[in-house]
Amino acid sequence: MNVLIADDHALFRFGISLALESLYGKDVSIIQASNAEETRRLAVETPGLDLILLDLMMPGLNGIADLKRFIDGLPPVPVVIVSGSRQRSTIRAAIEAGARGYVLKSSNGEILKHVLPLVLSGELYVPAQAVAADEVSTAEGGYEGSPLDEGGDFNPDFKSLTPRETQVLKLLTLGYSNKEIARSLGMLEGTVKVHVKSIMKKLGVNNRTQAAIAANRSFGRQVAGAV
Repeated sequence: MNVLIADDHALFRFGISLALESLYGKDVSIIQASNAEETRRLAVETPGLDLILLDLMMPGLNGIADLKRFIDGLPPVPVVIVSGSRQRSTIRAAIEAGARGYVLKSSNGEILKHVLPLVLSGELYVPAQAVAADEVSTAEGGYEGSPLDEGGDFNPDFKSLTPRETQVLKLLTLGYSNKEIARSLGMLEGTVKVHVKSIMKKLGVNNRTQAAIAANRSFGRQVAGAV
């Protein structure tokens, strides 16, 4: 796998490189860029590039305002934003601009193990905690009283889910792939696919990212009603 890390902070690029090498060993080849112009040049000149991990703010790239133009000028390579901003408006704008995923810089490096396979398989990845209601995350980045907890008080849309579908949805919102969900729950991967399809149908969404967003929006409504 060939990955381009684009960030103007050398120490951050070094940290991401270590995380990728820890996860993929000799199966990953990493190149680095410190500004937008260098990123664009390397993206064009590097054969077989599989993925770009892109900071939103660096010389030549002024955040969301420039992102769509910048991505449109790149070869057809998946772009995952790696940013410190957890604002829902920023995340949504990044996806609408063409990014295939959004990873928070505060995340553990292990999150890449879940994100990259999803993005490389054509899926979108959005951090579940970042699309929930603003300012309701716990200190650990999780949620108390989440509607994904078994036995919780589900909104009507979620009451139709079976206990097994609830378990699958919980792992799905954490960014797990079908294979990882199957391994965690002791199921066949084909069975997981059936559950995911059923979940999307019951929630009225078109993909797994929308399912995660719907779940966390439901939670946000519950929190707002309790305040």
